Amino acid sequence: MRNTTHRRSALRTATVSVLAGTALLAPAAAALASAPATERPAAVRSVAAKPVKIDIGAGVTIPVKDGKPYYNGKALKPGQTVNDGIYLHLSADGKRLYSKTQGGGTPYAIWDVKTGKSLGTQKNSPTAAVKPALTAKPSATSVKAWQELRVSGKATDIKAGAKVGLQQKQRGTWKTLPASTTVNKSGAYTLRVKLGLKGKNELRMQSGSTLSPVFTVTVR
Repeated sequence: MRNTTHRRSALRTATVSVLAGTALLAPAAAALASAPATERPAAVRSVAAKPVKIDIGAGVTIPVKDGKPYYNGKALKPGQTVNDGIYLHLSADGKRLYSKTQGGGTPYAIWDVKTGKSLGTQKNSPTAAVKPALTAKPSATSVKAWQELRVSGKATDIKAGAKVGLQQKQRGTWKTLPASTTVNKSGAYTLRVKLGLKGKNELRMQSGSTLSPVFTVTVR
C-alpha cells in the first residue's frame, strides 16, 4: 500500500511539472508572434532598375546609364554640346537633355534625364547668351507733387547687389536722379520715388549699360 501511494504522488508531481512547463513556454511563444515584422528575417529581393531611353525623333534614341545619357557610345558630360547634324546639350547640372533633329518643328526639345520624359520645348538655344534686361513698373501712373510711389521690376542676367537707378527725361536729355536701390537675390528690386516736376514725366531704370523700357508718371 505504501508503494502504491508513492507512485500516485510521483505521478501527480510529474503532471504538475508538465503543466508548469507549458505555462512558462506560452508567454514566450506569444511574444514571438507579436514581434514587429521588421524584427523578423525576410528575404531581400533585388529589383533591377528600369532602363531609360530618350527617343529624340528621327530614329535616334539616347540611352541613359547610371544617370548619364550616351550618344554614339560615349557619355555626355554636364554642360557638353554635340552638333553633328543632331543637336544635343546636357545641362550643367546633368538633369536636362536638350535636343534638335533636322526637319523638326519647334527647335529645342527638353527631356528629363532621370525618367526620360518630355519636359516640353523652347524656341531659344539653351547655350545662347542671355542679354541683361530690366523691367520697370510704377505703383501709380498719376500722383501729386512729391507724393511717394514705388517702381518695381525684375533684373535678368544682372548680379544680385547690382545698383539700379532712376533716370528722368528733361528737355530731351536723360538725367540720372539721386534715387537708387540694389537687385536682390531673386533678381527683383523696388525703389521708392518722389517726383516734383509737374506734368508728364518720362522715366526709365538703369543698371550699368542696361536700360528698362520707358514708362510715364503724371505729376499733378
